Amino acid sequence: MKHKLNFGTLTATVAAGVLLLVQVSCKKETSSQTGTVNTLAGNVRNASSAVTSNADLIAYKKSSHQLMVGYYRTWGDKLVSGDANGPAMTDMPDSVDIISNFTDYTPAGNPYWAALKNTYIPALHAKGTKIVNATSLPSVTDTAYSNHYTNNSTGYAAWALATYNSYNAMGYDGIDLDVESNPTGAVLTADVGLINALSQYFGPKSTTGKLLIFDTNQSGTNNLFKQIYTKIDYLFQQAYWRQTSSLTGTFNSYAPYILPKQFIPIVDFEDGSGDGQNSNYIYNPVQIYQYAAWQPTQGTKGGVGSYGMDNEYYQIANGVHNIYTRHAIKMMNP
Repeated sequence: MKHKLNFGTLTATVAAGVLLLVQVSCKKETSSQTGTVNTLAGNVRNASSAVTSNADLIAYKKSSHQLMVGYYRTWGDKLVSGDANGPAMTDMPDSVDIISNFTDYTPAGNPYWAALKNTYIPALHAKGTKIVNATSLPSVTDTAYSNHYTNNSTGYAAWALATYNSYNAMGYDGIDLDVESNPTGAVLTADVGLINALSQYFGPKSTTGKLLIFDTNQSGTNNLFKQIYTKIDYLFQQAYWRQTSSLTGTFNSYAPYILPKQFIPIVDFEDGSGDGQNSNYIYNPVQIYQYAAWQPTQGTKGGVGSYGMDNEYYQIANGVHNIYTRHAIKMMNP
């Protein structure tokens, strides 16, 4: 069971050529679930009920700390699901550092897109939260790309600029590239060219401040990663369903290339394995707590994250939502 690629929609105002190229999202082959948790290790109320000013939140997020990141599924938002008791993106915990917008089942005309641009992103920015968009690199042989751009450095540069302009217009703070294969040959050459072009506008080689995230189920032996690792800010490791002990070996494969603070393992809240809601995956303590406590031998990790953070909204204790996310933040940054 893994992510599969699906085409989604960024916003109805983005030009069609760019729209087809920058909104290839991935989705796992599982259905969402909801539930209410009555017990939780640790004092959730004390961990999450304090009133914090936006200035304090911004100062915290600028400080040196382990990050909390989350994939927010557009179809889990109340404007798309129709569930009046469901989440809005602004309901995610204030101390979350990065939210990745993850698109599916949300057509261009859905009210979600106007809310994302005009309400959600500005409100989250006021708290220092960064919003990136999850997508995949285009296949340069598909008409969605080839009808607009050439398969060479000139075409890659034009595609990267169009992507940056559309993301900037939406208010995104970066791009999250999903990589779930080990490309070779012409595909590898094109993918490297596309990321090198993107790095002019996203990532540590740019001057825009926009993030470039490599989101993958691969390891440090991946051909694409080894050619572009200097261009990324963070590596989000899809570490769903795994024992925590495996993380050390996985990071060791990346250690010649990236720092521990760039590495962020991700659990799955969509199927409930990350927060103990799926009886097929029993971790004691729950997986996100184990990941929060784990560290590479080389230093402090970048943080932890979850796929389906919107689904974990339904995990409630003492009237507080997203209880596992909140407690994991406290564990990493007491």
